[in-house]
Amino acid sequence: MNQAINTYEIENQIESLRQQLQEAEELRRAISHGEVDAFVVGTSDDSKRVLMLSGAYARYRQLVEEMQQGAVTVSRSGEIMFANQAFAAMLGLAPIDIFRVPLTRYLAAADAGDATTLLQPHPGKAEVKATLRAPNGKQRPVRIALISASDEFNTLLVSERDEKDDEAGATVEAIRTGSVDALVIGGEQVVMLDSAQRFYQAAVDRMQQGVVIVDAQGNITYANQRMASLLGTPRERLPGTSLRKLARNGDDASLAALLNANAGLASSAQAEVRLRRADNEYVTTLMTVTAIADSQKMCLVSDLSLQKRHEATDERTRKFLAMMAHEFRNILGPIRNAVELMKRREDLDEECAKMVGVVDRQSARLVALVEDLRSINPRE
Repeated sequence: MNQAINTYEIENQIESLRQQLQEAEELRRAISHGEVDAFVVGTSDDSKRVLMLSGAYARYRQLVEEMQQGAVTVSRSGEIMFANQAFAAMLGLAPIDIFRVPLTRYLAAADAGDATTLLQPHPGKAEVKATLRAPNGKQRPVRIALISASDEFNTLLVSERDEKDDEAGATVEAIRTGSVDALVIGGEQVVMLDSAQRFYQAAVDRMQQGVVIVDAQGNITYANQRMASLLGTPRERLPGTSLRKLARNGDDASLAALLNANAGLASSAQAEVRLRRADNEYVTTLMTVTAIADSQKMCLVSDLSLQKRHEATDERTRKFLAMMAHEFRNILGPIRNAVELMKRREDLDEECAKMVGVVDRQSARLVALVEDLRSINPRE
């Protein structure tokens, strides 16, 4: 029985040796064919080192040292294990001076967290923007990109960042995500993105105010549903109609002045304009005209009919109250005069004098109320 167990253990040892010999042969072949450039040796994080084979080291070192961008290899603990000349020059130091120095020491405090994410075994980000801070206080914006990641080390590429490129990249990203609706070209021409046009057209169609867009000749090219309702006409009949012909005689000149104003892009002017409805009645509107692209004008039309009715009602109420105040004052005048005469009499008994005092006080209150009514309409 023991002999069988020994035979089994010997066979396992032989198989293990065979596998080790096979791995050694594969490693020898890889080294001889230039497939292996370096080894990581050491039993702890503090003692681990990257040993490059002489041929590979010379080849890669020359390549990395000649790079225009900074290259840095960082341990999992965040210490710099290797840095090329370009990265060291960004800091104004020699490569040997930053060996085993934490990378975060040379980053702005606000960027340390983002940079640390690149040092994880499986980083969520492949690139971060940061500010590199040299010992002499000089700062420069950089872009740090993850080149390779292993269980022990991550290699990062550090390149100087142009803020104009950042703005361009941010603009492209904003367009891609739908955050940009239009572009202004040459300071004047506004170009709407197709997706934004669909969104805004849907929003304008649901506005509570009328919206009309007219061309350079004043002809309607677009009208929303609210505008069609104000005019009491089907919406599809408005395009091609001259907006000036819808204005009442006397208001067409004001409308023409609005449409022909040489205002700059996005500036606006407004005036009250009475527009003729399909039933030949007129609706009073407040029209705000804004210049947009391609010599077109956008007109925002607010219905003032209800406001005018309220104003007329308020005016009638003020006049009525003013008339009442005037009449009450005429009535109270003689009463106040009579009270004053009664107060001067010396033959009044105590009871009559008390009654005169009551009439005096109450009539004075009525006079104050009348003055309050008169103040509602100061023109009276």
